[in-house]
Amino acid sequence: MSPSAAYIVLAVALFAALLWLLRSGRRRGNSRGIARPGDLSNIHPSHYKHFPQVRQALSHEDEEYIRRNLPPHMAKRILRERRAVARGFLRGLREDFVSLELLGRTIAALSPVVSRQQETERLALSVQFRLLYALGWASLFTGRLPLDQMEQLTAMVGRLALRMEESITRISELAVAQQARGISA
Repeated sequence: MSPSAAYIVLAVALFAALLWLLRSGRRRGNSRGIARPGDLSNIHPSHYKHFPQVRQALSHEDEEYIRRNLPPHMAKRILRERRAVARGFLRGLREDFVSLELLGRTIAALSPVVSRQQETERLALSVQFRLLYALGWASLFTGRLPLDQMEQLTAMVGRLALRMEESITRISELAVAQQARGISA
């Protein structure tokens, strides 16, 4: 197989995996605690804050320790459970991101001016998150623990949470200033 054909096959496989992840997320979406439009009570992201503990539990050193000190059948079971932890954490990161995305759309709707550049950045961030998420799931299916992808996804969710907090603060300050002007007038 030529290198270009291999790249095409890889691209098609990644695209198919991304579509599958997006579609399966849409079917299960709200049953996993992801906020629905109009329901902003479940927006607060919480999963991404636990990455240090997850990283420690899924570290290569921890895996080596398990393999060295436990009988093979127990080590195999524990390593399988570690992959389940990774899957759960990835799902949690997705919930955090989707909730923050909803909050971002809500803030954009309330904001007096939303630039085309901001909308483009939000779309690019969404695509980047979903691609990294798909790579993380693909790594899990090959038997690897995707710590690099999990770290990048966690950082993305953390930065987005910070941006949302800053936006809410700015909107609150504008609302207070506008209210003060309305009272004094």
